[in-house]
Amino acid sequence: MRKKLLILWKASQPYLKGPRLWVAVIMRKFLRKTTFIAITGSNGKTTTTRFLATVLSSRAPTQWTRLNRNSMGGLTETIAFCKPWKTRFAVFEVAAGQPDAINKAVKLVKPEIAVVLSVFLEHRSYFKTLEAVAREKACLLAGLPSNGLAVLNADDPLVRGMPVPPGRTTLTFGASAECDTRYENAVSAWPQLLKFTVVINGQRREIRTSLLGTHWVGAILACITVAHHLGIPLDKIASVIESVTPYPGRMQLVRLPSGAIVIRDEIKGSMHTIDVALDELCKATAKRKFLVFCDVGESARSPRDRLTKVGRRVAELVDYVIFIGDKCHHGVAGALSGGLAEGRGLGFPSYVEAAEFLRPILGEGDVVLLKADRNNQLPRLFYSLLEEVRCTIPLCSKTMVCDDCVEFRNPELVKKVNEQLTVRMK
Repeated sequence: MRKKLLILWKASQPYLKGPRLWVAVIMRKFLRKTTFIAITGSNGKTTTTRFLATVLSSRAPTQWTRLNRNSMGGLTETIAFCKPWKTRFAVFEVAAGQPDAINKAVKLVKPEIAVVLSVFLEHRSYFKTLEAVAREKACLLAGLPSNGLAVLNADDPLVRGMPVPPGRTTLTFGASAECDTRYENAVSAWPQLLKFTVVINGQRREIRTSLLGTHWVGAILACITVAHHLGIPLDKIASVIESVTPYPGRMQLVRLPSGAIVIRDEIKGSMHTIDVALDELCKATAKRKFLVFCDVGESARSPRDRLTKVGRRVAELVDYVIFIGDKCHHGVAGALSGGLAEGRGLGFPSYVEAAEFLRPILGEGDVVLLKADRNNQLPRLFYSLLEEVRCTIPLCSKTMVCDDCVEFRNPELVKKVNEQLTVRMK
């Protein structure tokens, strides 16, 4: 019965798209007591949304973009979940997947607070330069009302230079002493999770998180800036942040029953996310280090060139590197030419063979980084290290992580991973 309903729901989507949008437009007019917050950026949107929504929920009823659905469909759903008589805050993750996407989102959401996190060169088929990406993301600020607030990452020069309409309030965050919210002493190197000191309005407070990587500082600072502006005390913000776990598949740390630590980073494969993930693997204290890699996303290089480059780069960093996919031999050749010992660079056509290799050899003290670009192979490889995966779709076109997919038929295991096995701050 559930499968039939799912098929019917999918078939009805082309006919419901228009009505859903108009319902959201009408509902937005009645949500006058709700503060609308929109977040964009090339990196960190989902994490900022997750943390800010959790902090705001501790104060009043809050709705937010779920399941990384940051296109118009997800925005309309978020508005539909709001209740005019109850919802106090609504937090939206806004993507710039193609030109004019943010303009359309602004017309629907009409945010009173706009947050811009970063500018990286992504969606290359639409945006050829960093400046083009910055112009698209700056559209979020142009739609602010006269009493609106712009929250900008001052550490990113392209964000810092974005034009804010006259009369709107601007708050900045970053490392500079001139920022309204600044940080000091950021530390993250496994087994040490991210912690830093935040300074805001003359207050200082150590912020401790369950995140891995100093690159998350900007996301947390944006959360603190908005929440503090909305009247939540810094101590309360800090205590809630300590309780929030990473979004599945975004530098999520999971401890296997064998004692090995898996860093799940399966959502984005652009070069700046690869750089960050490899930096964290390099800094980690481990008995042995493993990298499991699928192809790079958003790259102008050929598969041969990009995989060979990754293989050479990690040859001196890891004890084992495993490439998955029909081009895996290029990565293996790169690792061997970079000096990795014979038998330590391996290629497999699918996750099944890779899981069979890893399962018996992983143990206490090992750290494994899974890195891909929205690739259904690595989430299933990860879950295969725990038990048999029931999903048998050979080639999945979904862009979501398996944890959020209704067709991934291991719901108890997903719950166990995200509620029990995910590493939390001690």
